[in-house]
Order: sequence, then C-alpha cells, then structure tokens
Amino acid sequence: MKKHLFLLAAILAVLSCNSSKSRFLFDVKEIDFVNKSDTTVKGTRLDVELPPGVNQLALCDSFFIVMFRYSDPFMSVYSKKWDLLGRFCYKGRAKNEFLGVPRMISRQTLKGDNGNTLIPFIESRYGIGAGIKVVDLQQSLQSQKTAMVMDKDFLPYYVAKSGKVEGEYFLMPRYFDFIFLNGDINQTFRSNSMVTDHGEVLYGQDFTVMDDSIQLKYFKMLSRDYPEDGDYVVSILNKHPSRNLIIAPFISMDYILFFDLDNDTTFAIHQKGSLSFDDDLTPMVYTTEKNIDGTESIISTVPDHFCGFAAAESFFIAMYAAGDYTINQPDPLNAAPELLFFDWDGNFLKSVMMDVGVGDIVYDEKSQTLYGIDYSNESILSFDLSSVVSDIEKTEL
Repeated sequence: MKKHLFLLAAILAVLSCNSSKSRFLFDVKEIDFVNKSDTTVKGTRLDVELPPGVNQLALCDSFFIVMFRYSDPFMSVYSKKWDLLGRFCYKGRAKNEFLGVPRMISRQTLKGDNGNTLIPFIESRYGIGAGIKVVDLQQSLQSQKTAMVMDKDFLPYYVAKSGKVEGEYFLMPRYFDFIFLNGDINQTFRSNSMVTDHGEVLYGQDFTVMDDSIQLKYFKMLSRDYPEDGDYVVSILNKHPSRNLIIAPFISMDYILFFDLDNDTTFAIHQKGSLSFDDDLTPMVYTTEKNIDGTESIISTVPDHFCGFAAAESFFIAMYAAGDYTINQPDPLNAAPELLFFDWDGNFLKSVMMDVGVGDIVYDEKSQTLYGIDYSNESILSFDLSSVVSDIEKTEL
C-alpha cells in the first residue's frame, strides 16, 4: 500500500510542476461536428405500460432491460417485441434482494460459464460504500425469481490531500464511473475524481485500470492543478461492444476522450473554436430542479453537450444538446437533442435532428433502430435510423 501511495504522490508532484500549456497529456484532434444536421428523425411512442420512475434502458442479447428508481421491483425484462417477460430485483435485506437502488454499470453485460447473460449492478449502500451484485438473466427468467450469482463489497477510491502534512496524499472510498474490461468483473477501467479533503477539485479527473485491488496500471491525467476545471471535467464512460476501446464524452464541453487499451492509444477530439482547457474557465452557475419523488437535484444552467450514448461495432451515437438546433428551441428543459455519429477513430460521420427529446438510449444494430426513454411521459420511443446508416455507409465507400 505504501508503495502505491508513494507512486501516486510522485506522479502528482511531477504533474503539478508541468509547465506545458496544454492540460492534456495526449493528442487532441480539432474537428468540426457542431450544427451539421440537415435532416430530422421522428420518434414513435411504443405501446408499453411502464411502472413509475423509469431510469435506465439496455438491450441484452434479445431482451430489453428497463430499470426504475421508485418501482419495486427495480427491473423489468421485455422481449424484442416489448412483451413483458418478468420483473426482478426486489428491495429488501434478504438474499437476492437490494438494499439500495441498483444501477446497471454502463449497460454492460457479462457471460457466465454456462453461457448465460450476467447483468452487473452497482448498489449504493447509504454512506457505507457500495456493492456489486450480479444477476443471471436466463436463470431469473426461467425461475421467475431474481437469481443473484454474486454479491460483493465494492469500494472505489480517489486520491485526497491530507491537509495536515505537506505533500501527503491518501486513498479514500468514493463512488464514480467505471467499465468492465475483457468481460471480467475483477478488472475495471475507472474515471476518478481527484479532490481535496475539503471537497474541492485538485486535479479534475484521471483514468485508471484497476484489478480487484489497489493496483495502478494506467494513469492518464486530464488536467493539472486547476481548481476552476472542476465544473467542466465531468464525463461519462462508454465502451465498444466487443473491444477494450472506451470513450469519455464531456457533459459541459465539446470534448470526447478515446482510450484504446488494446493498442495503448489515447487521444481526444475537440470541436474547433469551442471552449477548451487552454481558455480561462469560470465556475458554472447552478440551480435546483424538482424530481418526480419531490426531492431536488442541483443542475447546471449551461445546456448539456454530450448527454446520451449508444454503441455499434463500427460507430457510436452521441446525443448532443448544445447546438443551435437545441438551445434555440422555446422549451430548453424539454428540447430535443441532435444525434451525432462518430466512428471509433474519432471521425465525425453524420448528425441528424430529433423531433422529440429522450434520455437514456440504446441502438439495435439488427433493426437499425434507436430506442430512448421519454422521462417526462415515462414511456419508450423508437427511431428508425436505417436511412441514416445507409447514408453513412455510402459515404464510407
């Protein structure tokens, strides 16, 4: 443990002395992808009755998974034709139950030794850490009971400054975003928030590959010692369907980071002329928004840039809400975003406008259909993307 702490402290010390202007430690490609849409795709509302509090949407093999915040149980499984096949993941303290609201981890699934689909969940445990619980999908459907095959503690970590001894750092548990690598629940790629013990941003964000222990294998720092960056460095991890290729699109800036771990390649793409980390950044202004359960969430008054993602083998789709089309709509909170298509090398392919806003999205490659959650009406919408994909394929020839 001391060895790892010393290594982290040494790296941080070197980075803080870096005099380079750029705050990235890898290449940034300047491209142009904003306000390029010239067509609109229209959503079709599906005739699916959902419990309240719809939260996440996933496509696992030939099954749709819908997760809920307030419903008990938390998960419903549907066929590709949206027939309800079963409801699982009940709240409680007993075996195969959930103490807190479960969340699918970047909508990833794993394969068990028996070939069944395994769905891993992160479960917040109310200030006492978190847990990873893994549910066998086929076994649950067969028995019509939640079949949990793993229940383990999970303590993610961040680096914190002690505030007592100059140059002293230590590891503290914290919840943050991560992706499983190689289909292995014990190997993760993690996006870590670097903060001081007073809750202030120290280095923004870093990314690490971790085994099921405190082992630092991959370290790419996003920014140096710039506390004002804290409002801007938030990103959400997503993974290529079959490769260890990860993207981290930013919510508040026009950046997408790429981590090709199979080839040890890291780079970013950035919209030409937009706000960058070489500019003077000022803290954002925040407001509160009422949730469906009466609670309040703190949100930024700045429109989201990248706000939803869906992956295919040859491209990925990012929902983008900071273009002229979206921000000029009369109802900003319910404005429809654009769909931006990129290949996995970071090249912009195409973009289209949407006629209705949705949240979490998934893409079915076989039918070339995008599905999304309409949170305001608690319903599912579908978008036929066959003509869009055809245009992309023609361009690539």
